[in-house]
Amino acid sequence: MVVNTKNKAIRKNTLYLVKKILKIASKSRNIAYLNKKLFWRGKMADTLNVQQSLKKLLDGNKRCVVCKQQNPRQDARRRKEVSKGQKPFAVIVGCSDSRIPPELIFDQGLGDLFVVRLAGNIVDALALGSIEYAVEHLDAKLVVVLGHGKCGAVTAATQSPDAPGHVGAIVKAIQPAVKKVQKMPGDLVDNAIRANASLVVNKIKSSKPILAEMVSKGEIEVIGAYYNIETGAVEIL
Repeated sequence: MVVNTKNKAIRKNTLYLVKKILKIASKSRNIAYLNKKLFWRGKMADTLNVQQSLKKLLDGNKRCVVCKQQNPRQDARRRKEVSKGQKPFAVIVGCSDSRIPPELIFDQGLGDLFVVRLAGNIVDALALGSIEYAVEHLDAKLVVVLGHGKCGAVTAATQSPDAPGHVGAIVKAIQPAVKKVQKMPGDLVDNAIRANASLVVNKIKSSKPILAEMVSKGEIEVIGAYYNIETGAVEIL
């Protein structure tokens, strides 16, 4: 009887300590248990590192190229899961072109990618702020600037340094890439597309105060990529 009573007391004390720890954790800024899944600042806590994130993207693209998409994490269960919070494993800075949907190109699902899209995959202050949110608050480690073949915005920039209306701002933003490749051999538009992606990568990397610091500390990585609009394949630049 004495042993059983002692065991009961131990279990009771243990249960009390566990409940106390969980109560403290639930009030913490960084830890919360939701639907039996661990979240980090309100997100699913299974953060992938840069190499894992890139492999996941490229594996998905390979499936897309051979038309063997898995279309993962797109059902009602996933919708319910991400309604509690988001945990994208990568940021895609892409073009607004209707033929370049990142989730399809990389065969990913709801909540997998944080996508920032502007014509010509350029970035302004608003786009940079969106990227900052994704890497600082959502803990994404990889940022991919995705240029693509036959980009209309870059094509326009190679034809004229000006354009009517607000399109002119897009053309102006791409002009440095056009000037950089004007004397290079090969196709001017395709060369400019690749150069533009690389210049945007550098702009993101040097963006102060947040992104530049995170890059210098090795907390995030920013890379360029090129999507072949004919084959569907993604090439890392």
